[in-house]
Amino acid sequence: MKNSFVISVILLISSVSCLSVEFPFRSWTSTSGVRIEARLIGKNGDKLTIERSDSKQFIFPLSLVSKADQDYVRSALMSTLPLSSGQGVRPSFNQVGAKQNSASLPIWSPTVIEKWWLTHENGDWNELSVKMMVDLRLIWATKETRSLREGRDFFSWFDHWRWLTLFNKLDSTKGADQLKDTFVEVGKNASLQKIFLKALHPNDQQVRALEIFLSIANDHPDLIERYSALAVAYAVVFDQPFPRNWPHHQVLSKDVPIDPALPSKRFGDMVEANLGRKLEYDPSQLSVTELKFVIDHRLPVSELEWARESVKFRRSSFGKIFSSIVYDRPRLDGAVFRWPYGDYSLSSIQEKGGICVDQAYFSSMAGKAKGIPTLTFVGQGSGGGHAWFGFLKNPGRWETDCGRYETQNYPVGNAIDPQLWKLITDDELGALARGEKNLSGFRGKAVDYFAWALANPDAEFYRESLKRARTLHPAYVDVWKKEATWVEAKLTDLREKRNFWDAWLKAFSNTVDLKIEGQKKLADVYDEMGNPRQAERIRSLIVKQNRSGRFDLAIKEGAEQIMNKLEKKLWADAEKTYERMVKDFEKTAGGELYYNLVRPYVESLARSGRKEQAMDAIEYLKKRNVLDLGPGSIIGLEMQKLLQKIN
Repeated sequence: MKNSFVISVILLISSVSCLSVEFPFRSWTSTSGVRIEARLIGKNGDKLTIERSDSKQFIFPLSLVSKADQDYVRSALMSTLPLSSGQGVRPSFNQVGAKQNSASLPIWSPTVIEKWWLTHENGDWNELSVKMMVDLRLIWATKETRSLREGRDFFSWFDHWRWLTLFNKLDSTKGADQLKDTFVEVGKNASLQKIFLKALHPNDQQVRALEIFLSIANDHPDLIERYSALAVAYAVVFDQPFPRNWPHHQVLSKDVPIDPALPSKRFGDMVEANLGRKLEYDPSQLSVTELKFVIDHRLPVSELEWARESVKFRRSSFGKIFSSIVYDRPRLDGAVFRWPYGDYSLSSIQEKGGICVDQAYFSSMAGKAKGIPTLTFVGQGSGGGHAWFGFLKNPGRWETDCGRYETQNYPVGNAIDPQLWKLITDDELGALARGEKNLSGFRGKAVDYFAWALANPDAEFYRESLKRARTLHPAYVDVWKKEATWVEAKLTDLREKRNFWDAWLKAFSNTVDLKIEGQKKLADVYDEMGNPRQAERIRSLIVKQNRSGRFDLAIKEGAEQIMNKLEKKLWADAEKTYERMVKDFEKTAGGELYYNLVRPYVESLARSGRKEQAMDAIEYLKKRNVLDLGPGSIIGLEMQKLLQKIN
């Protein structure tokens, strides 16, 4: 009975988002270890009263919360006049804990923030933001003051500080003056502001992203709340220039139809298409991460409208679009890998056909035109390089192997995350989708702790804040990477280093790229600890564990070991390891084996004056018939170039 009561109370208040002008919104821990959030109303005897945002109140025994929370209640209430009942006179926050906290920030609420803007609308925001950070650090200085305000109250003020700080960096000549009113209005809307701040990456051009977001809000005030995630997606993608070789390096830029329209115009066009029922997904129902893969292009409206009218594939069967483009076999036979027909419009590709990269491009762009998140993958198979595409089949569920030939062995596909224009694997895409799905509710606080750490990189609590973030959300990759940088630069205790990388491996046991990154770092730590045998065991394990799955990573790790032997002039050992790896991967590797092992190994031998050993390596490949070296194959052409280079 007692447990069912605890569960019912937790369910009732776990989604609370209450606002308080006396006691702050804070996190609580039940005796069973469950974290909840609410505000304290009062205490009568051994009973606590907690209030939800809809003013509903719940009463339960003090003994059902943790010892730390019991201490908080006693220090907060018993040091003031006792309450006669749960609905009695409440002590003000200025009375409670005033001696411990000299910060001047009142308890955050929409009313308080509205008053702040009215008071400071024409003030010196730079000076105010500096003072605000001082107050925030004062609150964070001791466990007592932090416990009183660590929750929505504290992080809402911190978001306010971030909002002001970004705008202070926006040059008035680039739109700050024109966007000021919009900036203030969004600043009063905590949920809208939060969607933008939550999506920012440390490596974004954050000020430019703010300018784009405000421009969209300014131009479309009636749409910004419903389509806030879409506006943010445009902000974090268009804040940096598209790659110079966009969409890919196998077509001349001048042949690609491109429209330089600003993000605000594109936003309006996308919403109009949605309202006209031309899209497969309603953008207001997708996340920022999903929408990034819809709007990451520069095609004109004419191209998008053509695809919406001419491409009949619906979302449920969209994977079939890849094979609808006729494969241009004469181009492959003639080794014409760059588009030779001029105009690279979608209609031209449909008419003339194409090789795999054109099929993937057509599929991806047609999907984006229809509001379907898509991305193009490239990878190395047994016959060399190949391109295919993936799309969001259902919210949170990606299908990443459309056009990925079953007769070829592609261990991984590499695509581009358009937020930073960096490579992302299909494995990491899945982690990204899972990560965002889990960044809601209580785990969403991980974003706050991460941002707080980044704003205080030299503070004593920097690493502690990172650890809190990854504890709340163990799959939060960016947090782990920041902490890893700190560990490598600051930590001298090798046992602590080892413990960190052990924890990393537990967190990413199902994400192969990150798991291997942790294994390699752990092996380095064992080398530092004077245990080379354990280090070698871990490195060998990387190769063994990934022979059949992610053999691309196993090959890279094995190749690193071989190159180290060459640097030490251990020629015989290097040759022995090379031949063993060729045997291990001869049935699976193809392009991965050639580009990541064979070519660098042969070139390194040739540079070291060991031409005979280099030629022996090539002959060994031919003798075992490992690679497709025929005259029409991509790897065969690459091998001819390598032989010419050696000779």
